[in-house]
Amino acid sequence: MEAEDSSADAYAMLDSQIRTVSLDYEVDIDRLGLVVNKFDKRKGYVATHSLDNWQSLGTPPVVSVVPDLKEQREAVHVKQPLLMYAPTSIQAQRMREIRRRLS
Repeated sequence: MEAEDSSADAYAMLDSQIRTVSLDYEVDIDRLGLVVNKFDKRKGYVATHSLDNWQSLGTPPVVSVVPDLKEQREAVHVKQPLLMYAPTSIQAQRMREIRRRLS
């Protein structure tokens, strides 16, 4: 998810679809957590308020907040996975943290 209103709208649609599939197929679908991506508190109230809202959901929990830094955009530009392009970047560290938390 991103820390913006459109991501909240998209999540609401996804949540509805997950519930429908779960009921239609009589299966439980685990939601392990949310990752707030490209977060930058300098974007102001919309970003910080949105992050607060994601964190207040409780379930699924926010498992990580990945900051909006240049390495992520650069990796996309050169068409390389972030973990290869900038393996020591904060974003790469957060991705490893997510993997550890969900293991």
